[in-house]
Amino acid sequence: MSIVAIIVIFSILIVAHEFGHFLAARMSGVVVQRFAIGFGPKLFKIKGKETEFLVCLFPLGGYVKLAGDNRDECQGHQYEFLSKPAGIKMRIVFAGPLFNYLLAFILFWLSFTFFGYQSSGTVVGEVIKDYPAYSAGVRVGDKILAVNNENVSTWYQMASKIHQAENSVLLKIERNEEVLPLDVPLKDEKITDASGKSKSVRVIGIAAKIEKYNPVIAFFKGAQALGHITVFTVKGLASIIMGKIPFKKAVAGPLGIFYFTHHAVQMGIVTVINLMILLNINLAIVNLLPLPILDGGHIVIFFIEKLRKKRLNEKVEDFLTRVGFVLIGILFLFIFYNDIIKFGPKIWSKKNVQIEDGVKK
Repeated sequence: MSIVAIIVIFSILIVAHEFGHFLAARMSGVVVQRFAIGFGPKLFKIKGKETEFLVCLFPLGGYVKLAGDNRDECQGHQYEFLSKPAGIKMRIVFAGPLFNYLLAFILFWLSFTFFGYQSSGTVVGEVIKDYPAYSAGVRVGDKILAVNNENVSTWYQMASKIHQAENSVLLKIERNEEVLPLDVPLKDEKITDASGKSKSVRVIGIAAKIEKYNPVIAFFKGAQALGHITVFTVKGLASIIMGKIPFKKAVAGPLGIFYFTHHAVQMGIVTVINLMILLNINLAIVNLLPLPILDGGHIVIFFIEKLRKKRLNEKVEDFLTRVGFVLIGILFLFIFYNDIIKFGPKIWSKKNVQIEDGVKK
């Protein structure tokens, strides 16, 4: 089931990305010769008026083939990619990551509208039986105002203070306009965090309130959430580049994605949607890095071309492309090795993620 889910998720991401390139190329008058999902031998194909649509054996990838997208093929025709002005080429390349970003927004919008989203406030949405909070008298709808006499305004603040406590926590609860003190014991719980590391945390057994919105409000809530995650992702990437966060701890590859997808499928459709949102945002941002062979690298080359009003020397472009392939190849090997060390044993042992940050998953 996890393998099928990975194929479906990646196919959706790839189709969104490549459709961005496809649509921008068609709108710019560039002929798209081939639209492929996957790599390797062809499983089946559909021949359109200008474009051949393919589904290939290995589904984790895809590409669009534009007319005249390399120097050897380009004859200078108006319908060829390299014959277009630099600004149009930048737009076609940028459209791929943009469509991943738009898909993330659409998924947020749908999630807020139909499934709801975990509130960032401190209103209790679920109290888990057989956990200390239930026995201590915490009930659904209670608003937690303070933990150990320290005021809290977000679920993250509240959960962090519970994790850091020792034996019990004193909660200040607002219920029916009345403020109540509740002394709640803590329970040690073994969890597997996002990096695949097992650790013990103190929990009380409550979950945040799930909120749903009408489509109009959900639209703006989705945009707000997308902005927050984008800022968080960019800051995290900057921290990795500057060495503040160890690269091997922060990056996941194919096995890591398999691990997270496996548990996302077990936890339900909302978790799968959230994973797809994160993957789309990360794919968009990483693709825009100014590295050769990535979309961001091509955009930089075309931007230089626009400033110089002529193309880069062919030897320079070839050199940058070779360097890009080498760097990406080394990076992929490192990530795959790191995946085997970090996630391999956990995948084979089939451990489940159950509770994290004091919230039932």
